[in-house]
Amino acid sequence: MKILGISAYYHDSAAVLIENGKVITALEEERFSRIKHDNTWPKQAIIHCLRLNKLKIADLDYIAYYEKPLLKFERILDTFVKTYPRSLTPFVQTMPEYLTHKLKIEQTIRQLGYKGQIKFVPHHLSHASAAYFSSNFTRTAILTVDGVGEYQTTALWQAKDKQIELLAELNFPHSLGLFYSTLTAFLGFRVNNDEYKVMGLSAYGQPRYVNKLKKLINLKPDGSFALNLKYFAFEYSNLMWNQDLEKLLGRPRQPEDKILAKHRDLASSLQLITEQVYFQMLRHLHSLTKTDNLCLSGGVALNALANGKIYTQTPFKKVHILGPSGDSGSALGAALYTYYQQKPRAKRQPIANLYLGTPTNDSAIRQLLDKNQLKYKRFSSQKELIKTTAKLLADNKIVGWWQGKMEFGPRALGHRSLLANPKQKSMKDKVNIIKRREFYRPFAASVLQEHVQELFDVPEKNHSSPFMNFCFQVKPKARKLIASIVHADNSCRIQTVNRRDNGIYYDLIRQFYRLTGIPAILNTSFNLSHEPIVEQAEQAIEDFVNTKMDALVIEKWLIERN
Repeated sequence: MKILGISAYYHDSAAVLIENGKVITALEEERFSRIKHDNTWPKQAIIHCLRLNKLKIADLDYIAYYEKPLLKFERILDTFVKTYPRSLTPFVQTMPEYLTHKLKIEQTIRQLGYKGQIKFVPHHLSHASAAYFSSNFTRTAILTVDGVGEYQTTALWQAKDKQIELLAELNFPHSLGLFYSTLTAFLGFRVNNDEYKVMGLSAYGQPRYVNKLKKLINLKPDGSFALNLKYFAFEYSNLMWNQDLEKLLGRPRQPEDKILAKHRDLASSLQLITEQVYFQMLRHLHSLTKTDNLCLSGGVALNALANGKIYTQTPFKKVHILGPSGDSGSALGAALYTYYQQKPRAKRQPIANLYLGTPTNDSAIRQLLDKNQLKYKRFSSQKELIKTTAKLLADNKIVGWWQGKMEFGPRALGHRSLLANPKQKSMKDKVNIIKRREFYRPFAASVLQEHVQELFDVPEKNHSSPFMNFCFQVKPKARKLIASIVHADNSCRIQTVNRRDNGIYYDLIRQFYRLTGIPAILNTSFNLSHEPIVEQAEQAIEDFVNTKMDALVIEKWLIERN
């Protein structure tokens, strides 16, 4: 049974192909359009899902869409009526996109030539399904939390034997995601784009605004909450806050303004309040489900700093978060939910890695290198390639690393990565110059799973964290060893790497460990600021040529700057 899952029109549009419950190909539209967080119809992602697997649209048994457009439109109409006349201008601005395409999902799919069944899966159920069916848990609690779906903004679930049951929910406008996004915009950053920057900035401040921010949100003992709508304008305005918030917090920061101590402190306070709500919800969810297993999904589940504290702040002992926990992952969730509804007795197939994108073409790589007049070396032996690259990293060279199938989701996990030696603190600044990004954003670590407990305060020996969704404290004795990836609060976002799931990438880090005694490397996504992660070799070569990257490895080809 072949099912195509689709998400579109909010952020991170994507298409995913599954066959008999196994994920075959998963692609985000941004990688092809080169528009970061592209929310348009994922035309190229759909084409590539079919083309890579030599399929025609008629070969699909189902197409699954990640939400119910009519129900979402009903919520927009309800909100308009409730807040009229203040909401008139944004409502009039929004209507054309709903009338031309957002309400015409079925027609758009039919225009592909598809004549089969289309399933519309509720937004938060798509999130829950992506988290649960990609995990190896038979029984688990699930929390989905984001800005808003149709009406839901937060949902508590339990799952057992491929059945997902809703336990409790919160609906719009009371949203932890919109709370975080409002303050993200207030701090001069872009909504649905820069929330992770606020998370990084929080480590440089003190939570001096906590008492003021508590006026914005009323947290209850069971983790439910209500926003104080006195301070928010997102129901009726394109601006997410109003003058009452400015009276409370002062003048909002403009994007071009310098970041001051006030902004750092506000980010710190926002992160703390978010964590308090998050953990209270999770503790209540544990009391309802009585299981130590937890799955998380939704945009808020990308808050890696909060996620790492779940093990100490809640009773949960095993936590699974799919790498693309936002809307791109919901395309996968819609497809998997549809499959197990049709095949309830089918065996589950957990996702071990996210190398689910477009593959490479060796002959095309050589043509591109010749076209760009680059000097290169092709290794006939993978072992020699690994030795040479590991030596470059040990010698403090910054290496672009492009291997195999592209990753699915927002994280580079060793197939489209920029790599560096983590020992020298100055390496962070050097990589930031190449990436053209802000000083306060931390870099992640790819660490050999069998050594993870030596560097980080993880819950257990050989702890698995393969999708880079958790920050953990760096152990005091390791902080000088990996200085460039220790953030201001002594935390680090980690990806654990093993031979079975990561292949050549594991072998590279293993060789680096032999040379340096450091079982981890600095890993950041292979892209420049404001562009998506590179998808094609041509894009990787372009970034190499236009930056001060020391070396580029594309499959078995090595290009050094000098």
